[in-house]
Amino acid sequence: MAKKITILCPYCFKPFRREEVQVQCKNFQTVQRVNENGSSVTQEICPPEEDEAFNSYWGTRTRVKHIFDANLTSRELGGLFRKPQLIQEKECPRCGVSSSNFVCPHCHNRLPVEMIEKGCEIISVVGGPASGKSNYIVALIHELKKFGSRLGLSVTLQQVGRSDNEKTNKMYEKAKQTVFEEHMALPKTPEVKHPIPWILRLESKTTEKAVYLVFYDTAGEAFNDPDKIARDAEYLQHSKAVIVAFDTLGVPKIKRILEGKGIDVGYQISRYEYMWETIKNINNHNAELKMTSRPYAFVFTKFDTVIDNARDLNFSIDAFVDDNGKFINSSFVNDGRVDLSEMKNCSMAIKEALRGPWNEEVEEGLANDIETLWKDNGMFFGVSALGGMKDSLSIRTEDASDHKEVKPVKVLDPLIWILVKLGGFGIETK
Repeated sequence: MAKKITILCPYCFKPFRREEVQVQCKNFQTVQRVNENGSSVTQEICPPEEDEAFNSYWGTRTRVKHIFDANLTSRELGGLFRKPQLIQEKECPRCGVSSSNFVCPHCHNRLPVEMIEKGCEIISVVGGPASGKSNYIVALIHELKKFGSRLGLSVTLQQVGRSDNEKTNKMYEKAKQTVFEEHMALPKTPEVKHPIPWILRLESKTTEKAVYLVFYDTAGEAFNDPDKIARDAEYLQHSKAVIVAFDTLGVPKIKRILEGKGIDVGYQISRYEYMWETIKNINNHNAELKMTSRPYAFVFTKFDTVIDNARDLNFSIDAFVDDNGKFINSSFVNDGRVDLSEMKNCSMAIKEALRGPWNEEVEEGLANDIETLWKDNGMFFGVSALGGMKDSLSIRTEDASDHKEVKPVKVLDPLIWILVKLGGFGIETK
């Protein structure tokens, strides 16, 4: 009996059984033929064709290479007492050329081979408009590549997409250039019909358990638009865990105090309560999803503004800083061992602020709801993807040995906490 592995497409978020996967031909060879007028013309051996599923998803009228059923063998599928073998390339029935370009049977977007072979669990990142998701995503990848090995984790940026520009490794390199070399914050994400997912494979070197991090860098207004909520709710519905980005500057009390000090908080402020109300409503009206049984990291971005202005904001920074009052990373970036009490202390400090000095309209309710609904599966985090800003566009840098560096702070904490909660990644805890 073959082991049933369900794949969750990171594009359309529709599940399918592994044996349902399809393949796209990769034959771009051409041949010279004589047309009806007697002229010699160049034609592709396996010509592109209309693809209703692909064009319906993207809202395009693109002709693509032929797509056919993979028809995986029993050995590739495995059995009750037999591990599946590696999936082999499949021969196009039209031209005979073999291809390993596996695609979702629903939307015909290309998927990583490892996802088909081993299945996948997905962690999603969502957030409201101007909540700092784009910068957070880039900083998180940067820190994973820098510190992941200390936790026994390897990260692979996936190379699938309609073009090179849409492959995760290419998107990251371009964004890294802006943030970590030019020291500029990323521009606001424009609204599109379907966001291009950033797909990363994160795997434990000790247990070989893997998870896919799928970042949907949506224009956050989607979570303010009822017509788009149903689409984005699928991210929450099917994800194994979720990282929710809240804009710290969207807390009314914080915004007003900083503006009163003459600090430019920018004109694009995300009212985080819209994002939170969306999540809460989806949970309340879809009990069968059991959203509260999964880890949810509620992340306040741009938290350096709180650390820098803690006295005025009446915020206790002890859990976030070193003896010199500097906003620092958690200790696991140094010794590879996760101290969950550090994260819990930070979460408690944020909850106390929401219930006390920051509370005006919904802040206390937010802290109480997450504690009541998610219990131990919900945690607050305060992170700085950029380490601080000099102005609305330029990033504040720190001196390194021979250059200036952008220093993200605590951006790994939400993900590492989630991996510990999910279990099986061999992460050592104190």
